[in-house]
Amino acid sequence: AVVSTQSGHYGRGIYGAHVCGDALDMDPYYNHVITGSWRRENALQIWNFHNGSLIKTVPLFNTNERGTCHLYSAKWGGSDFILCGGSDSNAFRIIEKVNLQTVGMLEGLKNGVYTSDYTEINNSPFLICGSGNVLFFLALLT
Repeated sequence: AVVSTQSGHYGRGIYGAHVCGDALDMDPYYNHVITGSWRRENALQIWNFHNGSLIKTVPLFNTNERGTCHLYSAKWGGSDFILCGGSDSNAFRIIEKVNLQTVGMLEGLKNGVYTSDYTEINNSPFLICGSGNVLFFLALLT
């Protein structure tokens, strides 16, 4: 919720997300908020920052996959990707922002994924995610 410094009242909020950990990020280009929720269904969602409305629920699994993932991490990966990871499936996913398909994944981890981040070096995307006591450094081949 947005609080007015003058009145102390809430102006708006996002209701329904069950965010745990590092699963919240803002897109500076479109003013969208991404949330990762610790729940079985509708775990990854995109919200409108200006009015708090739900824009879209992002499917975590492609149509031929089954499973659940309680999210602890959700980030925008530049202007092209969504990054997310969590427990149950103990996986880290890279989802293409336009068609919402998983384009990369780190799976079979011993622990859940609790944090992730993204940067570009010389116009090349690099990612990092943390699972247990291991940090995985990944280069995304485009």
